Amino acid sequence: MNDPFNEMAIFASIAEKGSFTAAAKSLGRSKAFVSQQLTKLEEILGTQLLFRTTRKLSLTEAGKVYLDYCQDIVKSATAARQSIAALQGEMEGSICISATSSFGEIIVSDILFSFQEKYPDVQIDLDLSDDIQDLKENGIDLSIRGGTVVDDELVAIPVVTWQMFTVGTTGYLEVHGAPKTPDDLKAHNCIGTKHETTVLGWPYIIDGQIQRIKVAGDFTVNRNPLIKQTALQGKGLAWVPSYVVHQEIMSGQLVRVLSDYDPPAFTFYLVYVYQKAMPFRQRCLIDFIKNWFTEHDTLGLH
Repeated sequence: MNDPFNEMAIFASIAEKGSFTAAAKSLGRSKAFVSQQLTKLEEILGTQLLFRTTRKLSLTEAGKVYLDYCQDIVKSATAARQSIAALQGEMEGSICISATSSFGEIIVSDILFSFQEKYPDVQIDLDLSDDIQDLKENGIDLSIRGGTVVDDELVAIPVVTWQMFTVGTTGYLEVHGAPKTPDDLKAHNCIGTKHETTVLGWPYIIDGQIQRIKVAGDFTVNRNPLIKQTALQGKGLAWVPSYVVHQEIMSGQLVRVLSDYDPPAFTFYLVYVYQKAMPFRQRCLIDFIKNWFTEHDTLGLH
C-alpha cells in the first residue's frame, strides 16, 4: 500500500535539497528508494513534478503548486508529532514561575512545594516581583498576577479572587474603639505603605462609589507580611489582602472592621504564552494550580 504522506515528504525534501542524493541522505534512505517514491507519486497524480537533467532538478508548474501543499502538510504533521510527544512527556526539567511578592511568599510557595512532592524531578524557579514582567523576554513559563491581560499571545485563566481587609487586634480596638465608617480612620493609627498613607489613601465604597480616605500613622512599611506583623503587635489598623490575614482572622488574633465598605474583589490570573506543543510538566503544573485553588476555598481567597 502506498503511503501518500511519505511520498509527499520525500518530494518536498527533494525539492528543498535540490538533488536525490541530498534528499536521500537527509531522510536516511537510499537514492534509489527516493527516486522510486517520487515516480510513484507522479503516477498517482498523473503529472510530472520535476524536470530531471544530469546537472540539476527543477520544478514543473504542477510541482511548484504541489510543493506548497506538501510543505504545509509536513509542517502540520511535525507539529502534531511534537504535540503528542509533549502529551507523553516525562515529568522532569525546570519551570520558571513568577508571582507578586506577598502572594508568592504566602500562597504560591505552598502550592509549588506540594507539586514537587508529587513530581520530585521537576525543578522550580520562583521569581517574586511586584512588577509585571515580559514572559517571553524573561523566559518565564507561568505567572500568577492581577490586572488586565491584553496581549493576544498570552493565555489568562482566572484562578482566585480576594479582597482588601481592614484589621486590628482586639486589644487595639478595646483601647481605641472600632471604626464605624471609613471617616473614623482619621482618628486611628493606620499602618501601611508610605505611598498609600500620604498620597492615595485607602479605598472604600461609600454611597455606592469608591472613595479614598487619607489616613496617617507612625509606622509605614512596603511589605504586606510585615504590615500584618505590625498590626499583630497592636500598633494600629492595617489594610491588607485577605489571603495575608485569613489565618489570623480565623484564630481571632486579628479582627476585621469596616467590612460593609470593602471595595470590590480583585482577581489573580494564571498567565502563560500560548503554544501549540506545551511541555507536559508545564501543563501538569497549570492543572495542579487550578485544582489547588478550587480545593482550598477556605483561605479567604474567594
